[in-house]
Amino acid sequence: MIVLALHYTPFVILLFGNALRRFDSQLEDSARILGARRFTVTMRVILPLMRPSLVSAIILIFAKCLGEFGVPYVLGMPVQFELLSTSLYRNISSRQTGVAAVLAGAIILIGVISLLVDARLVKEGKRFVTVGSKGSMNRLSDLGRWRGLATSAAGVVFLISVAVPLLTLFLSTIMRLPGVFSADNFTLDFWIGHDLKTVALPQGILLTPEFWAAAWNTLWIVGLAATTSGVLGLLVGYIVVRTPVKFVGGALRQITFFPYLVPGIAFAVSYLSLFAVARGPIPALYGTAAILVLAFIAEQMPYASRAGISAMMQLGKEPEEAAQVSGAGWWKRMIRIVIPIQKGSLATGVLLPFISGVKGLSLVVILAVPGTNVLTTYSLQLVDYGYQQAANAVVLMVAAIAFFGTLLGQKLTKSNLAEGLGG
Repeated sequence: MIVLALHYTPFVILLFGNALRRFDSQLEDSARILGARRFTVTMRVILPLMRPSLVSAIILIFAKCLGEFGVPYVLGMPVQFELLSTSLYRNISSRQTGVAAVLAGAIILIGVISLLVDARLVKEGKRFVTVGSKGSMNRLSDLGRWRGLATSAAGVVFLISVAVPLLTLFLSTIMRLPGVFSADNFTLDFWIGHDLKTVALPQGILLTPEFWAAAWNTLWIVGLAATTSGVLGLLVGYIVVRTPVKFVGGALRQITFFPYLVPGIAFAVSYLSLFAVARGPIPALYGTAAILVLAFIAEQMPYASRAGISAMMQLGKEPEEAAQVSGAGWWKRMIRIVIPIQKGSLATGVLLPFISGVKGLSLVVILAVPGTNVLTTYSLQLVDYGYQQAANAVVLMVAAIAFFGTLLGQKLTKSNLAEGLGG
């Protein structure tokens, strides 16, 4: 629970922070003029108005945790503590497909119920609108004497969720025996060692061809899927915002968001059932990279579509109408106007799927085969072999790829991932 809570805290920022940024500061001013103190304003004004967004974020994170596989597999399976996701994986591994199908159906059903509850909250959220036809004012609030406490709290969260785990992982990769800090216990064998006394890992990971093959598969499969998702997400946002038929826009919005609530491992089982054998003109895709790309695109569409919808809601029709009057067609307007203006949102729609895909395990653990291994499945194999130090080294490389890839993408596109999803 602690690990999952720390892991999904950033999703609250992405899902809830955007709504909080749009909060009309004049409401706070009105309460303060009437004599309310800061704590009273927070408890009686801000939190009640933000309740739909906060509860919605909690429900969506709950749905996401349903299909989490890596954490319960590493921490729960050794002590025989199972969740639905690990039980599903165990039944698939033992070829009990009937039981696995029932478990996948149960996970999907819980996800659908979560989607319906979230849709209800979104509908009720209209009663909490704070930005209407009148002008609104959004500004930063001076924390005053609470600034030091807030900064310290943020620093503690960073230490607990990022700095200490990464430092622990790194130390474990350079120690023969974990926790022994004597000089002769430190080694770089798990990174660049030769002739190791291990059966499945005779060299350090940086000298192992399987590691570099998995790294290349991760970059091109996830990169292609993330780029495709970003473009499709912007197109979905265009249709949802611009279509005159509200039903089409609403249906497309919910359809593209539905994969978020279908846990990754259940999603993978569905794709395995669909593409394990040839069906009509569609060949059997299991064992190929194509099935991973398709599954990644479908699974990451919720992030991309939310970024696209948020972007298009902020773009007026006037630039397109001016281009249309000048004779520009739809395709030219998209290439020359919409995409250049919304390149920051497009980058967000690519970077979020990229980060999620690089570190994702629930989806690929079912669909990947030795020829299409990615870094997360390769790390899981090392865990199964009992090579924990080498597995931790691969995890560090995954974190490095996600971090530096995101940093490079933000620098090139001048975007800020912390702006949130919106939509």
